[in-house]
Amino acid sequence: MTEAQGRSTLREVAERAGVSIGTASAVLSDKTWVSAKARAAVRSAVDELGYRPRSSRPVTAAAAPGVSSIGFVSQISEMFVPTSPYFASVLFGAQQACARFNISTNYEVFDPAAGGLPLSVQRRQVGGLLVLSHASDRAFLRRIIDTGMPCVLLEHEVTDLPVDYVRHDDEAGAYQATTHLLDLGHTDPAPAIITGRAEVLPAQVRLAGYRRALAERGLTERPEHVRRSNFDTRTGAAAMAELLDLRQPPTAVFCANDESALGALEAVRARGLRVPEDISLIGYDDIAMAAHTVPPLTTVAADKELLGAQAVWHLLERIQQPRLSSRDTSLAVRLVHRASTAAPPTR
Repeated sequence: MTEAQGRSTLREVAERAGVSIGTASAVLSDKTWVSAKARAAVRSAVDELGYRPRSSRPVTAAAAPGVSSIGFVSQISEMFVPTSPYFASVLFGAQQACARFNISTNYEVFDPAAGGLPLSVQRRQVGGLLVLSHASDRAFLRRIIDTGMPCVLLEHEVTDLPVDYVRHDDEAGAYQATTHLLDLGHTDPAPAIITGRAEVLPAQVRLAGYRRALAERGLTERPEHVRRSNFDTRTGAAAMAELLDLRQPPTAVFCANDESALGALEAVRARGLRVPEDISLIGYDDIAMAAHTVPPLTTVAADKELLGAQAVWHLLERIQQPRLSSRDTSLAVRLVHRASTAAPPTR
């Protein structure tokens, strides 16, 4: 990868070597249990990609005295489970950052509607909390903050509370994805979108980016072209089937996450259609499998590991300096053009 293309990641090293992220990390940490074959493959991938581990931020373990563990809590949801390719990368990034400071990670799920507090907060087992959620729940966060627990939010915001927010620039990413389809010639009809539920903040922001791209071209959004999913393959496939059932189906669809795009790809194939010859598909997140679909998926790359690591760095600083002003950190995203998008078919 060249410098202009952006810095290579551990996930890319793992993909090049044909191993898991955990195995690649173990090789770079000189763990003895990794096989010689895997070790050689990872070292070769590191050399080919010019991979360099991220340097630690100017915060040391001594900067947060007495902190031996931080909590990572996520809302009870199919979107946030350890088997989710997106969630797993975020959690891995947070764990790697903690390991650099000899801090452990305590992970648990929560249900804000049930009231109460996460067990790690009730038992004062952690020095701070990372909260991953797709929608704001001010009352829940207020209960946590009232205990004096420092917090950093991932992927959502509550602007009137003393917490930091770390997220990707989803409006810009959705704008890039939609503009890419428009530049290919998908203007009559304009691209459709499969986004998430209305209460999901990333879905709201990505829909806004899609709408901005259409508006700049003077195109009118068609209500029937805006479909909802749960950001998973099953509902992505169902939403794609609804679009294909329209009297004038779109020639391109922006799926607001890669798992929805994988479901959409299945739905297109089930109709005997081809991607991108009959319909172009673009995803979002650049999960590991996106590069290995048939055809490889054009998508918007979001650095999920960095999201988790950045949240840890902010949390350690907030533990050290509890009176810091709230910070809203937006991580850049970039378009990755693969083979699932092309010019519209000739009618």
